[in-house]
Amino acid sequence: MNLQKKLTLHYVAVIVAVMLFSYVASSITLLLLFGFDISFYGARLVWSGLFDDSFLLITFFLAFSAFFFGASFMYGRVMSEPLFFYLAWVERLSQGKFNVVEIPRSRRNKSPIGFRLFHELTEKMRQLSDRLSASEIERMELEDLRRDWTSGVTHDLKTPLSYIQGYSTMLLSDEHQWTVEEQKKFITIMQEKANHMQRLIEDLSEAFQFENSVVRPILTQSDIVTFAANVMEDVRQQPAARNKEFRFVADEDSIFYEFDEKLMERALVNLLMNAILHNPPETLITVTVQRNNNLCITISDKGVGMSEKEKNNLFQRYYRGTSTEAPIGGTGLGMVIAEQFIAAHQGTISVQSAPGEGTVITILLPL
Repeated sequence: MNLQKKLTLHYVAVIVAVMLFSYVASSITLLLLFGFDISFYGARLVWSGLFDDSFLLITFFLAFSAFFFGASFMYGRVMSEPLFFYLAWVERLSQGKFNVVEIPRSRRNKSPIGFRLFHELTEKMRQLSDRLSASEIERMELEDLRRDWTSGVTHDLKTPLSYIQGYSTMLLSDEHQWTVEEQKKFITIMQEKANHMQRLIEDLSEAFQFENSVVRPILTQSDIVTFAANVMEDVRQQPAARNKEFRFVADEDSIFYEFDEKLMERALVNLLMNAILHNPPETLITVTVQRNNNLCITISDKGVGMSEKEKNNLFQRYYRGTSTEAPIGGTGLGMVIAEQFIAAHQGTISVQSAPGEGTVITILLPL
């Protein structure tokens, strides 16, 4: 039996109970007003009453009954209408219809009395509807991004694999005699593509490990100025970075700080590679390390910048995949991973950018 039927039966039971009560109360009142003559186990109890008119008796009885019946009916109707309304609203939510339902209004554009008693519930239902509606929109957008991301990752894995398969087939072919230099070139390309696939798999593994709270930073004290400079130099050697300009700036020669070198390196590499892959040649990329109230690391560029939508979704999972033409790539999880690794150090990361004005990514770590 569903809730609506239960409420209907309860409503009927309340009316019947009130009617029985009204009949009992009216009968007692009539006996007191018009008298009674009762024999009980040989004893006789007589009360003359206050009136002695059968017409008045009947009239009073009917009026008294009608009043209690009408009062119980109106009370049940007023109190049950909001319950049925909210029940229908909940049923709509269960069916995925999240639009806010307007409360019925009287001719004077006022809420019925029953609904006024449930004003707080009405507000909570509206908030719930709005929140579910927003969650549904976000879920649909995330689902679209996930499908695009899955397609992109599949393509990103197939592309280097096709290179490996193609060059390995060429090396094993008996129709050609490859020189040592050609063989070395083929093997170098195969190795680069294998490393690309490994980075893709690492991105997936690290993202899901953080999702399950498996990864925990191992903190060691080290000079983060030297560390950041070395990371920038390593990234500078990447093939994709050869047409970019780099600059390193630090307020102090050394700043000793406790951090996980592996996680911090991966975060900085992902942020630097994002600046490299999405900006034109000759773009200047600057890494700055300074200490004030916090340890501040900034990665700025004078590149193409980002729109407001791109900036807001930069650290959203599955937002965008990696170009298969890029020498190094990710899964659309690289920026998410960077943010998670910074958060593991109790730090924050923020972005300032505008189209044509470049991008500044700021990392703040507590001292």
